[in-house]
Amino acid sequence: MRGDWESSSPDAAYRFANKENEVNVIKQTIEQLASADRCAYSPTGPWAAEPTALTCLALEIHNQHQPAIRLAKQLADAQDSNGSIGALADHDTPAWPTSLAILAWLACAQKAFADNIRRAVDWSLATYGKPADPTPQVGHDPSILGWSWAADTHAWMEPTCMFVLALKAAGIGKHSRAREGERLIIDRLLPTGGSNYGSTLVLGQATLPQVQSTGLAMLALAGEENSDPRVEASLKYLEETLGPMTTTSSMCYGLLGLTAHNRRPPQADDFLQQSLEREVSRGTCEYKLALISLAALKDLAIFPGVLPKVSV
Repeated sequence: MRGDWESSSPDAAYRFANKENEVNVIKQTIEQLASADRCAYSPTGPWAAEPTALTCLALEIHNQHQPAIRLAKQLADAQDSNGSIGALADHDTPAWPTSLAILAWLACAQKAFADNIRRAVDWSLATYGKPADPTPQVGHDPSILGWSWAADTHAWMEPTCMFVLALKAAGIGKHSRAREGERLIIDRLLPTGGSNYGSTLVLGQATLPQVQSTGLAMLALAGEENSDPRVEASLKYLEETLGPMTTTSSMCYGLLGLTAHNRRPPQADDFLQQSLEREVSRGTCEYKLALISLAALKDLAIFPGVLPKVSV
């Protein structure tokens, strides 16, 4: 598969404080990430592909090219012969972080990673969650092909969003797998807006939305022409739910989803500064710091796979 890699206003005082928080968040997170040799989910945890890919992506977007390349090479070293990237060192499966590795390599824009990207994209296109026939007991359509957390299991919301972003970033957003992935994302949105791991109704009872899943879904759908009212309802859910005490990963994905739709809240930098202070006080990790630095972005046009909507 050949892709693109081969060829309401705040007043002046609030605006100043907001800009100061933005600079502080980016400076603090990037300085720490640039020195990371091992990226993990906890301060003493083992190397993991997702934190490594997110950290690589954050560093490259914030113009820290050499540290980003170092981590991109770690991902290349971890790539299996079939093109996939296992979640943890010395583990070939589960391999859902392959999608994030694609984003990281593409962000680095180096021909040295072209073969890694090609093999990862080929693996992604050949991989899908286990489909099933629709049933009245389940509110969503399990026959739509998406991506799963682990091989031979049901397709779920978050891995599907990640792979849709990766395929868009690779220049094949019109591929049938990317289109069907977007169908799955829309299908799994809750009737009143928001999403969760990927279930809408169970035995007639509506499931509850989660901020992280909803934010990631909105990020993956950015730039798409879609009139489904659940998309707007999902954005409103994020606007009404995000607050200074929202947990870090949920906060970051929620802000990414809103920013991609030109709906970034004016308090976003304050929220992130408070989140960063909490993380630092209890001993943080590269996973959280990378998410915070990515969520600090006000222009997601530089985020691989995201096409922000144009303000009218």
